[in-house]
Amino acid sequence: MDDVDAAVRPVPPLDRLDGAAVAAVHEAAMHLVENVGVQLNHDRAQALVAANGGSVDDDGVVTMPRDLVEECVDVAPEQFVLHGRTPETAVTVGGDGPPVRAPGYGPSHVRTRDGRRPARLEDYESLLKLAQTEDAITCAGYGVCEPTDVDDAGRHYELLRRAIALTDKPLMGPTDGADRATACLDMVGIAVDDRDLSRPYVAGLVNTVPPRRIGEGMLGGLLAYADRGQPLIVSSFTMAGASGPPTLAASLAQTNAENLVGITLAQLVNPGTPVVYGVPTATVDGRYGSLSIGGPESAFFTAFAGQMGRYYGLPSRGGGGLTDAKTVGHQSGLESTLLQAVTRLSGVDFVLNATGILDSYATISPEKFVLDCEAIRYLDRFGEGFAIDSADFRLDEQAAVEPGGYFPNDEASTGQFYRSSVLDKRSVHAWDEAGQPSTVDVAAERVTDRLAEYERPALPESIAAELDAYVEGNRPSSV
Repeated sequence: MDDVDAAVRPVPPLDRLDGAAVAAVHEAAMHLVENVGVQLNHDRAQALVAANGGSVDDDGVVTMPRDLVEECVDVAPEQFVLHGRTPETAVTVGGDGPPVRAPGYGPSHVRTRDGRRPARLEDYESLLKLAQTEDAITCAGYGVCEPTDVDDAGRHYELLRRAIALTDKPLMGPTDGADRATACLDMVGIAVDDRDLSRPYVAGLVNTVPPRRIGEGMLGGLLAYADRGQPLIVSSFTMAGASGPPTLAASLAQTNAENLVGITLAQLVNPGTPVVYGVPTATVDGRYGSLSIGGPESAFFTAFAGQMGRYYGLPSRGGGGLTDAKTVGHQSGLESTLLQAVTRLSGVDFVLNATGILDSYATISPEKFVLDCEAIRYLDRFGEGFAIDSADFRLDEQAAVEPGGYFPNDEASTGQFYRSSVLDKRSVHAWDEAGQPSTVDVAAERVTDRLAEYERPALPESIAAELDAYVEGNRPSSV
């Protein structure tokens, strides 16, 4: 047999819109941007638009010329490196590799085997430790949960100080208000010993307020991050059938228009600021008036994120381990795996809410966190493919085994097979002898093991002391 040197084909992006549909969404969005407008509740943001050829009415609704938007999109980078506290943890956002993945963001409740309850600071710390120990997570995020036992006025100091200390992976930070954003940027500058933030270290999530509005707090955060060249994940959280029109096409156009305005504004502040095109768009179930993030339409929106990111030459954000299920079970596995798979196959570059999410973003589960990580590893293994050469066919070995026979176990060869360290692959008899553990039981054991094996990454004492001094000098006295 001739020598062979070949591999399976890379997985092509899962584009659900054809070229004409993409162009139609873009044109509809540009009509909204040029003729209808987006309200910007911030004086400086309005002034920037007006100074660059846009218009601002008495209600703060801005319209922008098409050329301005297109020029600003063109100047934003197609990919960028997001750095952590150590060189080894740096990740590239954009390009052909696996997406950068961050855990859940913003849940106010936690569910464990013992039930659902308000999140506490100790939960936040445990989730950060899971983020540090699980290789599927490459960005530690920020608001992995929202502890209710910390005063809101100073919560961002406490959350960010712990994120810096408990993980050395790249971070996200608060964006709701210029003061909070500035405090975050100052603290990250101290932590990485680069006060001027000479390269991207911390990403800020900027959510619009559909329909067609960006709030004053988020604009303050956007401007603060852009001033210092830190990445912005601009995301329109349109809810089709509530804060968005009740058709997919119309909601896509609104989402696109809001994103383009936010991205344009970031470039007007500081050309070349890294931005991510975000689509957490979802639907509302009219039967109950509830948000639905785990349905097939969310998969369409995820695919749209990846496709429009490529269309504009920008990194994209979408999808993740999303579900409307209230507990870890069949529904959460079905919905999350669908969204995880579409996310991976759609070429999305940054995945927020990659792990742990339950209850339409309201709850996070440590057990689901580790199960979602395993789903990610499955998908990444599929994405890797495999090489083929003539030796791999093992024709002599095949000839040596009688029909109906059995091939000897060769770990050198079967080592190319993925071996799950999380899911139960034992025989039913071994499983029965082990007490018939459920998937949640297995996941809970994994959580316990991960936390027991956690090692706090080194942080120089001088840096830790400077961070403490900064927090104590700036944190509200009531905290």
